[in-house]
Amino acid sequence: MKSIFALALLGLVAAVTPSFAQDNTKVLGSYTVTGTETDGAKYDGEGTLAVTMDKSGALELKWDGGKYVGIGQVEGSKLFVGSVADGKVVIMVMDIKPDGSLEGKWWRRTDAGTKGTEVWKKK
Repeated sequence: MKSIFALALLGLVAAVTPSFAQDNTKVLGSYTVTGTETDGAKYDGEGTLAVTMDKSGALELKWDGGKYVGIGQVEGSKLFVGSVADGKVVIMVMDIKPDGSLEGKWWRRTDAGTKGTEVWKKK
């Protein structure tokens, strides 16, 4: 019985993994980033972001040459990201636009503000 369950689980994982990876391919590439901090203050200037795919099919995100890193997953027209910035956990929810750009909101643990935003434009 255990081996049947294990085979069924393996088959499910194999069937689902390619679809995640396929959805993730639509956001691969390099971006220019603008945005606001959680208190609403504008970023000092444009930043860079590289989005690549890990061998697991998850997205790897590196802002400003790896100063900040995260992991993401596309679901429909949304990108969900978890990362760490300044030693605090960050979550992001980004809308994938038809032109390939993304924009959305982000929140950092223990920050009082909720005005964090980012806009990513493909290079």
